[in-house]
Amino acid sequence: MQLRSLTIQAIGPFKDAFTIDFARLAEGGLFLLEGPTGAGKSTIIDAIVFALYGKVASAGASEDRLRSTHVRAEVESYVDLVLEVPAGVYRVRRSPAYDRPKQRGTGTTRQQTKVNLWQLSAADAEALDTSEDPGDQSPGQLLSSRADEVGDAITRILGLSREQFVQTIVLPQGEFASFLRAKPEDRSALLQRVFGTEIYQRIQNELVEA
Repeated sequence: MQLRSLTIQAIGPFKDAFTIDFARLAEGGLFLLEGPTGAGKSTIIDAIVFALYGKVASAGASEDRLRSTHVRAEVESYVDLVLEVPAGVYRVRRSPAYDRPKQRGTGTTRQQTKVNLWQLSAADAEALDTSEDPGDQSPGQLLSSRADEVGDAITRILGLSREQFVQTIVLPQGEFASFLRAKPEDRSALLQRVFGTEIYQRIQNELVEA
């Protein structure tokens, strides 16, 4: 999987829309996500995992923390991620649920989460890359706007569940320890899926049988 871009708005300390061009960063090889405490490093990681799976990176944390406290009630919070895998280019846009003041009367009402998943052609991806504000529309093919369907599609596209993704790709604090404590057979199966080493296991099995 290769991240192409991430746009976030009203998420954590990011009050305004902010875009990270991962494709451009990757042209130079490795890059470092660095900054002082509170700069938003963990927020970026959470935004990526939330876009893909609808949950933040840490299993014990709530998605309620994604909503920025620095914006007006009418400002939408969202994460917008474009990623590329061998099967193609995909875009997922997801808004976290949060409480906002009622338009009439007093008190608050729950703004429900929203999600859209598109598959993009090469031309679609290029058009999206040059768009200043793609909004919640995309030139690609809309695959689903249902959270359960998007979740199943993302797991199928990446070949990893959320738990597997955070344990092997993101590695948030404390999560890698649970991976190391996993049963050897579970850990081995997961690493085979991540690094595509199933063929070597099949060769080994065939040699043993022979």
